Amino acid sequence: MGTMERYTKVGMQELDQRLSKIVEAARKQPVSVYRYGAPWVWIVSQDDWQGALHEVASCVPPGHSLAVLRPRIEALLDAEGAMLAQLADEQGMSIAPHTLMHVLLLQILYSVPSEKQLYEQLNYNLLFRWFTGLELKSRVWNFSLFSHDLGVLLGSAMAVALLQRMVDEVLGSSVQAMPEFSLNLALLNSWVARHNPVGAAENH
Repeated sequence: MGTMERYTKVGMQELDQRLSKIVEAARKQPVSVYRYGAPWVWIVSQDDWQGALHEVASCVPPGHSLAVLRPRIEALLDAEGAMLAQLADEQGMSIAPHTLMHVLLLQILYSVPSEKQLYEQLNYNLLFRWFTGLELKSRVWNFSLFSHDLGVLLGSAMAVALLQRMVDEVLGSSVQAMPEFSLNLALLNSWVARHNPVGAAENH
């Protein structure tokens, strides 16, 4: 957060004595409160706090292909929300299927070769975090839960068919004009083949 680069710092005793003035000062620039000589807590204005919540989104250029495509992707996922919710309930998923569908789409779009690397990207890739709805400091899920719930989606013919629709209907031929992506259709076809071996073979 740009406004955090310049700030005031105070000790606990001074905080007790001058709380109202310090809070007023924090409306103009963040204040770092020290305890036993070490940083302890920040006092920030409402505007600064709201800015921090949107920090990840601010790192994504408005014209980025994912930003352009996201509304159509969200609309398609929302239309199938009941199906995804039922799958999550029946299979005891811990992570929202809506979120993990975004994750699987990222794996296809950027040719991420493994679940482990996909998981690592979610820890440090701001674009991936923004697209899946993770805030800057949100903790990524436990890997075993992550892997299990991805497996539930990939084990569902309906969820895999929805992924294929997302690629066909939302991306379509326009993906060729989007240099950010390195689309891995072979990966998608391998997921489809688990549920429809004959149809997947015909697509080749």
